[in-house]
Amino acid sequence: MPSILTEVRSSIARKLCLLQNSLQFFYGALILFFISIAPASAYVSTQAIDNLLLKGDSKAALAQVEVLKKDLSPIDYANTKASALLMLGRWQEAANLLEPYYEKDHANLLVANNYAVALWGMDKKEQARKVLETALNTATPAYRSLRKIYSAQAAEAYAKALNEKNSAPAPILLAASNGGADLVDKPIVVAQAPKAPAPAAPVAPVAAPSSQAPKTSPVATPVVESPPAQVAAAEKDTSPTPQELELITANMGNWVKAWSSKNVKSYLAFYSPSFSPDKGLSYADWLEQRKQRVAKPGAINVEISIMKVVKSKNKILVTFRQKYNSANVNTNSVKCLEWVNDKGTWLITREFNK
Repeated sequence: MPSILTEVRSSIARKLCLLQNSLQFFYGALILFFISIAPASAYVSTQAIDNLLLKGDSKAALAQVEVLKKDLSPIDYANTKASALLMLGRWQEAANLLEPYYEKDHANLLVANNYAVALWGMDKKEQARKVLETALNTATPAYRSLRKIYSAQAAEAYAKALNEKNSAPAPILLAASNGGADLVDKPIVVAQAPKAPAPAAPVAPVAAPSSQAPKTSPVATPVVESPPAQVAAAEKDTSPTPQELELITANMGNWVKAWSSKNVKSYLAFYSPSFSPDKGLSYADWLEQRKQRVAKPGAINVEISIMKVVKSKNKILVTFRQKYNSANVNTNSVKCLEWVNDKGTWLITREFNK
């Protein structure tokens, strides 16, 4: 007969064996659980599809995208499939696929580029330009600074071509954070080239930089010119300040947007109650005429490029080139808008062709 000690040892061994089997089962279940809740780690690379695209085999790439759809992240799937669709000239399908991702994140340069390519292929050229410009302005401080430098150089070249003084304000380049945001507290002002001082000329005060980040505008940075002196007026009344220039440029862009979108109420809000219509129309006749023309059926597209900004006392005159396109009208002309500061709000008091 086995002794009591032998039976106890046998019982303990059986319990240890059962415990070991239970622990092994628990560890296996735990590993499976963590795998199931971490799908991001299971996403595969798009390198194989990219290689097919680089070889120009867009049909094979499109087929491979569908094969790997469940293994790709949603944005990788959208981007790679859209790239294949673009190579096949299937613009609308690519645009439909990318539009939700672009609307969610304007700063994703790859999505913005491919979405713009799709819009361009659909002959929506102006929309494609705006998509790229918005993405670059949002994502790359280097692009924002480069645009300011180009604008300053264009103003200088314009003044030289006309043999006139370049009185455009010096561009303000802003430092950027690691996240790409402009740092406006301590802007770096790039001064214009120094000039030999006139013997008796007083030193003009340096305009203080704006305390806010410059707004993205749909129109080109204008050239600012001082009007010929009528009388010995104070110099501060001969050209707009940087803040005034920023406001007028923004107003011009918003005026164009309201007109192009056929928003009659917003469009007419830019005009002063003292507006003087051209061609001898009364204000009431002009108002009714504009309501009918802006609201009439059919899409329109208005683009402007500011050529000159001149300030005289409390008025600012903007000269610009305007391109207007509709179903039956296409014009390309030079126009002028006269803006007056009415209790802190700049409103249009005159509008005429040059």
